[in-house]
Amino acid sequence: MSDFDDLLSEVNDGIAGRNGGLPMGFQRLNNHVTLRKANNYLVGGFTGTGKTGFVDDAFVLNPISYHIVHPDSTSIEIVYWSMERPRKFKLMKWISRKIFLDHGLIIPVKRWMGWCNEADRIKPEEKLIFETYREYINAILSKIHIFDSSTDHNPTGFRNIMREFFAARGTIRERVPAENGNPPIPRLYIPHDPRKIILIIKDHLGLIRNEKNLNIKKDIIDKVAQDDRYFRDFYGASNVHISQFNRDISNPTRLKNGDVEPMLEDFKDSGSTQEDADVVISLFDPSRYKVPDPSRYDLDKLTHQGDLKYRSIKILKNSYGVANIRIGMGFQGSTGMFKELPHLDQIDDNIYSSVRDDSYFLPHH
Repeated sequence: MSDFDDLLSEVNDGIAGRNGGLPMGFQRLNNHVTLRKANNYLVGGFTGTGKTGFVDDAFVLNPISYHIVHPDSTSIEIVYWSMERPRKFKLMKWISRKIFLDHGLIIPVKRWMGWCNEADRIKPEEKLIFETYREYINAILSKIHIFDSSTDHNPTGFRNIMREFFAARGTIRERVPAENGNPPIPRLYIPHDPRKIILIIKDHLGLIRNEKNLNIKKDIIDKVAQDDRYFRDFYGASNVHISQFNRDISNPTRLKNGDVEPMLEDFKDSGSTQEDADVVISLFDPSRYKVPDPSRYDLDKLTHQGDLKYRSIKILKNSYGVANIRIGMGFQGSTGMFKELPHLDQIDDNIYSSVRDDSYFLPHH
């Protein structure tokens, strides 16, 4: 196939809807960013801004739910390196989120796990509800492989598991040298399911472990970034890196100037992750620095009992679209769930009130 024929094939696939990827569950965000094959995504924020919850919503639960409801859509399979939270906690959070969406009940993980006093322990009627979610969690786990801290979270551990993963889902056609006047044919990975999105999530980069000859955090992250770039370019996989910000954002000069909204330079430990990323998204909690919201939402009206139910999302980099786009998000910390707010000129006191009492996050709102 010539280069032009290869491009024409991509155009035909686009016309047929085979290149559209999967929606992330946020209409305004989806206007600029979608979950597609062979893309690298970087999501950053400080501790407590909801990075993991946002990634779980946008890259895991919403796309999987969409594919379950629309089985003819692009399929997805996820390898999730959960270095910050154990597998049980993550699955329990996802069930808690689903129960809220189905029943409007907010039951935090600490209650499901019994991390509370006797009066707050799970009631029999709540346990009966929980028992109905076996099929839901099995459907999720049919699409995702979760590796928590019990596995090797270092560059070699990642690489070995992913090589086995790709080998089981495709074949490699080795390079054919030039012969009889014909040009060489490059080495190529041929997936069994060409439409499937293979998504690799690492949460978060700062928790990757050292290994032999790699003891400096920057060198470790750079090695992981190099491998993930290869997974994208050769295997067609997509990667999501979750990263912390460094402390420069809170230095006195930036605070004095009111210049505390995240920038690309604020990502911690290594510059290679933002350089390699096709899309970079930041999460920002304005109340942390006692500054007004950059999008001018009324933070007082989004706060309930001292808890700000709002995060500012910004697309800092977008290789295939528009960047420097801000989107206001309602944030329900107990379930880790996000929901887009209307544009500032469309929001009213009723919507503010529904965010505070959590009804805004229900599907029928």
